Amino acid sequence: HFSGLTTLSEHHLGPSFYSAKNATCARCWATSFGMVDAGNKRKRAPSASLAKKRLAVVLSKRLAMERAVEVEEQYRKAGGYGKKVVSCWDVPAGGITNSPAYRKLIVRCGGGSTPPPPRNRAGAPLKGGFPVEKWPPNVLVDGQRAFWLPDDWGQALKNTGPGGVYIGWVSPAGKFFYHRNRYPQAIEETLGRKLTALDGFNGIMRSVRSVVTADADETFLSECLTPSERGHVLPAKKFHFAVVSARRASSNDGMHDIMVVEAHFRLAGVSSTWYVDAESLDDYKGLGLNAVVGGKLTPARNMALQDAAREGLVCVQVSDDISKWNYWDVERQDLRGETSFAKANAMVKGSRCHCISPLAAAQYLLAKMRSSDSKPQLGGVFPTCNVSMTIGTEEVSHHHFILGDFFVVDKSPCLFDTSITLKEDYDFTCSHIKEHGCVFRCNRMMLTVKHSTNGGGAVSTRDSSGSKERQNIAILMEKWPGVFRMNGRRKDEVVMNWKRHEDDVSNPVKNKKGTAEKAPVVRGRSAETKQIMRGVPLDAIVRCTAKKALVAYIKDRCQMCHLCTVKECLDLRFTDKSGSVKPYRSSDLLYDIKCGRLDLVTSKRRVSVKSKM
Repeated sequence: HFSGLTTLSEHHLGPSFYSAKNATCARCWATSFGMVDAGNKRKRAPSASLAKKRLAVVLSKRLAMERAVEVEEQYRKAGGYGKKVVSCWDVPAGGITNSPAYRKLIVRCGGGSTPPPPRNRAGAPLKGGFPVEKWPPNVLVDGQRAFWLPDDWGQALKNTGPGGVYIGWVSPAGKFFYHRNRYPQAIEETLGRKLTALDGFNGIMRSVRSVVTADADETFLSECLTPSERGHVLPAKKFHFAVVSARRASSNDGMHDIMVVEAHFRLAGVSSTWYVDAESLDDYKGLGLNAVVGGKLTPARNMALQDAAREGLVCVQVSDDISKWNYWDVERQDLRGETSFAKANAMVKGSRCHCISPLAAAQYLLAKMRSSDSKPQLGGVFPTCNVSMTIGTEEVSHHHFILGDFFVVDKSPCLFDTSITLKEDYDFTCSHIKEHGCVFRCNRMMLTVKHSTNGGGAVSTRDSSGSKERQNIAILMEKWPGVFRMNGRRKDEVVMNWKRHEDDVSNPVKNKKGTAEKAPVVRGRSAETKQIMRGVPLDAIVRCTAKKALVAYIKDRCQMCHLCTVKECLDLRFTDKSGSVKPYRSSDLLYDIKCGRLDLVTSKRRVSVKSKM
């Protein structure tokens, strides 16, 4: 019934599309956005030929998905096999290559007209297992693999009776399993144990190797560093790779993310140390990781810095949910006058991208840092993975935010402020700029990372109301006057501008006439601090706690606020360490509360509070 179906390209676009029409479209599209051919002397400019290849890949994937949906709809409409249940040996009408499972296999292998050979697919057993040549005709080796699947098991696609597709697994004995767990005949129930990412680690490593090829790092460093810069490339043993993680080694998503990062390390020859919470230590060690108790976020980060300094190593701190490190080898593009990202997006499609290991990323950053005349001691990557946002900017920034997900510290005495529980990387960046004059942010290196969407870690420190975010923002504004302002587009986020720092005389802000202007002073009742204080009632009573400040002027201002309302506190003035009289600001109040020197009670309890004090 389905034997007359045409091939993917012929059915949708005709046999001459890729050879004529597609090439013409890609050429016109690339030329309209100022791209050049590969032979042009501008070796780091977007390439029209590369854009054409990527367009063909995108179209191939899209057409494969459309074709898979179409074939499955046809099968279901025709009644499939005509029965609810079919065995692994029942060949579908029209042959296996015209079945829904085969079309879905092409999609899961990345598109194209045919999938790779069964042995080369991700679903094939890695060691031993039932020979794929002997698998039943209605069972196809999948192009993807579950992260928990043992090496001697295979993952498969099977056509179902109604005309759909089912993902299952083939045991070393050749038996087909439909479920991982929670059924008497499921895999875990049959094996008598729970499967984790450690069981499927070799499969994860194979998946990572398919993305970061064996020669990727060498090619990247040789092409993107000058001969003098390559002289600063250090071997893996000179780095201390530290991952700060917490409460993520017991969930499926967390285990998968963790083992992907560890797979990147292992393939690059890196020995990593995982700094975790005490309660989860056994879970992390159970995954075969070199895990130690690091405590909370900022103390763990400081422990990693101190461990590296003690061993004379360069510290590299990595988040536990990074899946890719990419470097876009493209020079700054002229996007002046553009009102949308259309031109930038088109240029990105023609730009060369190196998918590299975390070791190569750290080696590159350190080599650039040590080759720089300004000798920055902190290096990092662009804070998002949107290349279009940075392709029109300078390739390196020296006074911009360094993301905490991946950074390199060379020989700096700076540590994290332990009073800050969120946005600690902003403070760490400012500390380095103040101490060393600059940082090194590579605006062409980017991460693929879950960050704020995963479970555990810093995400569990946040609260739904955003009060903890605002408390930490208040500390930043107090500590670095003028540098931070609230982000008008993203709730409870800030924008950093070091040139606005009140104490920074090396980078004066200039007006349109080119003359230096005075940096704005952060007022105590600014719009930013008012936004932070939204969750604090003005009639709440402020009380001193048993915790005393080590600095005299902070101790005095806390005593001054004792038993006053929040509103009354914000009308007070205090003398700072330099002898200047300053207003007691919202950020001062939140900072003192955060440090445990003050607390709040509602106005209804004011009398009882006084009597107890």
